[in-house]
Formats: sequence, C-alpha cells, structure tokens
Amino acid sequence: MPLHHLCEVLTSHSFTPKLGRIGWKHGTRLDSYINKVTRAVQAAGHVNGSRQSSYSGTRIGRGSAFGTLAAAGLYPGGQRRVIVKARITKFKAGQLGAARAHLRYIQRDGVTPEGEAGQLYGPETDAANGTSFLDECENDRHQFRLIVSPEDGAQLHDLKPFIRDFMAQVERDFETKLDWVAVDHYNTGQPHTHIVIRGKDDRGDDLIITKDFMSHGLRMRAREFVTLELGPEIEHDMTLKLAREVNAERFTRLDRALLKHTDRGYLVVSVMPPEDRTTHASHMGRLKKLESLGLAKERQTGVWQMSSDIETKLRSLGQRGDIIKTMHRSVREADIERPAGSFAMFDTTKPNNRIVGRVAGLGLTDEINDRHYIVVDGVDGKVHYADVGHLRPELVPDKGMIVAIENKLVEGSERLRTNLRILSYFNLEKLVEAEGATWLDKELLNKSAERLIRNGFGNDVGSAITRRRQWLVAQGLGIMDSTNTFQPQPRMLEQLRQREIRQTTQILSSKLGLTHEQPVDGERIEGTFSRSINLASGKYAMIQKSKEFTLVPWRPEMEQFIGRSLSGTASSQGINWDWNMKRSQGLGIS
Repeated sequence: MPLHHLCEVLTSHSFTPKLGRIGWKHGTRLDSYINKVTRAVQAAGHVNGSRQSSYSGTRIGRGSAFGTLAAAGLYPGGQRRVIVKARITKFKAGQLGAARAHLRYIQRDGVTPEGEAGQLYGPETDAANGTSFLDECENDRHQFRLIVSPEDGAQLHDLKPFIRDFMAQVERDFETKLDWVAVDHYNTGQPHTHIVIRGKDDRGDDLIITKDFMSHGLRMRAREFVTLELGPEIEHDMTLKLAREVNAERFTRLDRALLKHTDRGYLVVSVMPPEDRTTHASHMGRLKKLESLGLAKERQTGVWQMSSDIETKLRSLGQRGDIIKTMHRSVREADIERPAGSFAMFDTTKPNNRIVGRVAGLGLTDEINDRHYIVVDGVDGKVHYADVGHLRPELVPDKGMIVAIENKLVEGSERLRTNLRILSYFNLEKLVEAEGATWLDKELLNKSAERLIRNGFGNDVGSAITRRRQWLVAQGLGIMDSTNTFQPQPRMLEQLRQREIRQTTQILSSKLGLTHEQPVDGERIEGTFSRSINLASGKYAMIQKSKEFTLVPWRPEMEQFIGRSLSGTASSQGINWDWNMKRSQGLGIS
C-alpha cells in the first residue's frame, strides 16, 4: 500500500496499529519504513489514533514564502548587517515562572544609556505593562524570544521606530497581528533589542513560524529596515569594518569567505572570485593573521593550507577574550584590585572542583536561553569566571553575596553538573557584627581561618573572622582560652539564630500590625506564603494569616506558591510541607 494511503487509513480511524510482519523483530530493514510511517502520522497530528495539540513544528508555519526566499541568501548589495537570534520557548499552561524571570531580566537596572532599568514598550505604547502581557500568556503553550542587534545600531538615535517597523512587516508576512513587547539595551558595545512574542495569532490559535523564516527571514527583514533607516552601507564604511576584522582574534566574515572557497583543507587564492583591491588586501591580511595564530600555512605562493577546526578555535578564542574583558569589568565595578595573573576560569569538567568567594559580577552568557555566568572573588586569592548554566530566579545571587560553586555527579549517572549555592545573603562587612548564625561563625567553628590563603579575598575573610571572634567574645558567646583559641558557648549558633529571629519578628510585627507565632513541634502551620526575607542566618519565608505570621526556613520549592496558601507540620527536623496535596490541586512544583 502506498505510504500516503496508509497514513490516511491510520489518521481516519481510532485504533493502535501494530506494524510489521508476524514474528517481526527490531533491527531489520523494515525499521526504516515503519519510522517513515510513524513520522508521517505524527506530522498529521495523531499519535496512537488520538488527535494531539494543533501545535506542531513539523507542519508549514507562517512566513514560509518569504522564509524560503531569505534562505536562498539573495541579499541586495549595500545592505547593512543585523544579527538576529531567535528561539521558541515552550512551557506548560499556567507555569510562567521562566517567562516572568526573563521579562524581569531584560528590564534589569543598567541597560539604558543612563544606566537605569529598561522599559518595556509595544506597538503603540512606550510603557507596556509586563504583568498584563504575562496574564494574557496564561494559557499559551509557547512564546518566541528575539534579540535584534544592528551592526550600526549606535547610529540609530532611538531603536523603537526601527523595531516597530520591523515587527509591522513581520505581521504582514504572517498575515496576523502579533502581541509583543520589547526592551532596548545599551549596556554592551552593541545596542540591541529583546523582543518577546506571544505564541498565539489574532484568532487565538497557536502561532507557528516556519523554520526558514526564523533562521533567515527575520534577519533579512531587519536588514531591510535598518538599511532604510540609515541608508545603504557606503564603500568607505565597508572598508573600515573589514580592516577591523583583519586582526580580530575571533571568527569573522573574512574567515567565512575564506572557508567558503577552501577545498579539502586548501585555499587557492587565484580561484577566488574577482574582487576589488580593498577586499583582496583584507583577505590576504587575514590569512597572515591566521598564520600567526597557527591556523593557516602558505605551502606555496597563493596556496594556503587551512586548519580543519579553524572556526571552532577562532570562536573559542573570541569567547575567551570576551570572558577576560568581563572579568576585568566586574572587578573594576566592584572596586576590587587584583593582579591580572590571578584571573582563572572555573573548570566545569573536573570532578569535585569547588570555589568559595563573593560575587563580583554576574550576567548571562546567552541572553536568549537565560544561561548565567558568575565572577567570583575567591578565598583562594584568585578571581574565577564560571558558567553556571540556567539558574532558577530565586537562586540567582546579588553582587557581594558569598557563594560556593562546585561540580557534582548527577545522581544515577556519570555526568557532572555545576551547582551554585548561596552561603551568605549578606556581604562580608555586614557579617562581622550581625545578629545571626553567619557564614563567618561556621567558618570559625571549622577553623577555616587557619587554612585561608592570605591574599585577595582570602585575606579579607581572615581579617573578618578575627573581628567576628572579638565580637562574639564581647557578646558573651565565647571565650579565648589560655592558648588563645576561641571556645564557643554551648549551642552558640542556635542562640545567634534565635536572637536574629526575635529582632526581625519585632520589626515585622510593628510594621505589619501582626503577631508573630513561633513554630512548635507537632503543630500545623497554615497560611499564605507572602514573601521571603534574607537574614544573616539564611533565607526565611513568611507564612501569613489575618492576625499573625510565622517565619520558617525557606526552600526553593516554595517559590511556586508565592501568594498562595501553604500548610505543613513542624518537627525537630524542620517543616514537613504538604507538597503532594498542592500537586493534586494543580499547583505542583516542576
């Protein structure tokens, strides 16, 4: 039976077919045919005879006509370059934690030319409401995220008109209105715009965009409008840009042009298409630079042998250069002076690798995928850069906090995962005289000061521990014995913790007009999780009722229930929360 007839039969009846001959076993040639049938059925939206969601990335999406044209690379001459990064983010209906965190991040402080927080805008307003936008997304299955970065964006006085014209054209290509918000960023050397588009069209159906439009069409449309805004790129500007790329230690368009004409590892200059003198000189200059980097070798006049992994090595070199710049910028902004030789990159492939220190800088290595980096001023006297991947919003530290970064094996596998743990929500100076069981107290009891390297942040921590010890003695929480060794009072950490809780609850009671209820073993705790509070002893959650509140140790899972009711039972080991009951109510943690 022809494949298309078989698919019609499978998709028009509610039954589960068992494909193959009687006694057929996996591993025969029939496998490939069955896989074709299965893919065809899934593409039609059916699995096991039942209709699935109308959303499917395998079906033709919007923008297919122009996307196909753009994929051919038929760019008119003189167009200005634009980098467009695009991705689709999927999520379960109602679970918008990641979408909410992304909107918060792109509106963070320091992204405007004046160093202020970013402002969301939309098609017709300069002050869009992010909360309202997310409320509209409540039942969406996905959304689209774009980063649009014109190469000559610095010449645009305001990015908004360009972005609005660009998005209006995208709507015409899609033949539907789009619900979108955007934020302009000027905090890097390249002005760029973050755009978030709802995953619904103007009829409320799932918005499906063809792959070619995502990969090529968006970029071509952006190039059209920035060229319309600034005019075609003149030869003088092109010459200057190429000249800057000749000695760049990263992968450039000159490299892409050279590799395009490389055959089996060799480039013959004479077979390259005719070019003007300036472009030819740039190509030759680039080849000389690649030779100095050990990535190319002139075997005879006009014949160059190119390294097989030239693109990978150049991209890695460019990334390393960006990391070094990021580390220098972070320590400068944190007002920290460290010698250049103290900079290091955290090895994420080394088992049990661990660093402890204060956060000097943080940001995203990949803004569209929300992958984070942390710059840590370590107790080992070095400044470390670590790619810690995707972090849940509640686990992202602030500058000055004390953190530990370590590689651990994923349970049940041999794969390593880099974990970040916040050791102190207070900076080092606040910990010296803080009412609470601080990170310094734990380091003091573990005699960590004796093992510290007396250099950089390690020296700062050693001095802070000495001052903290003096404060504890003055508070009657410890003594110095005849050997000048600190001896803590029994249950010192618990005493400190209770002192901080009493001080904090008194302030909150006065401010909120509520009575504080201390958790008692065996008693039920019920109320609304209203907020979390950072203390020297750690992070606490406020469980609030109409007339009283309770402070309990915070757990990451709680963030799923912010503003919602929680219940659990207090015990000597902590609070046993009724997570399972919440799951059954559709409010479960992911």
